[in-house]
Amino acid sequence: MNFKKILKVISAIVALAAVAAAIYMAVKKFTGKKEPEYFDDNDFFECDNELEIIEAEAEEPAVEEAPAKEAPKKRAAKKTASKKAE
Repeated sequence: MNFKKILKVISAIVALAAVAAAIYMAVKKFTGKKEPEYFDDNDFFECDNELEIIEAEAEEPAVEEAPAKEAPKKRAAKKTASKKAE
């Protein structure tokens, strides 16, 4: 008896899920794909495309003298004596 009630509840849940999926698919089909809308820049800005060229005097870059690098100091090598036991 309890087994039949459990099957009825499960079948009701599956039926509701199927109805929800069908509604979702129908809405997706009718709304269609959204295509991107492209805009032309000339629609927003009025431009006559006449550029005015202004010449500026060229400045020479300032040359900074780099300090002379000193040679790196060498470290004294460690001396290890290995003694052989006789």
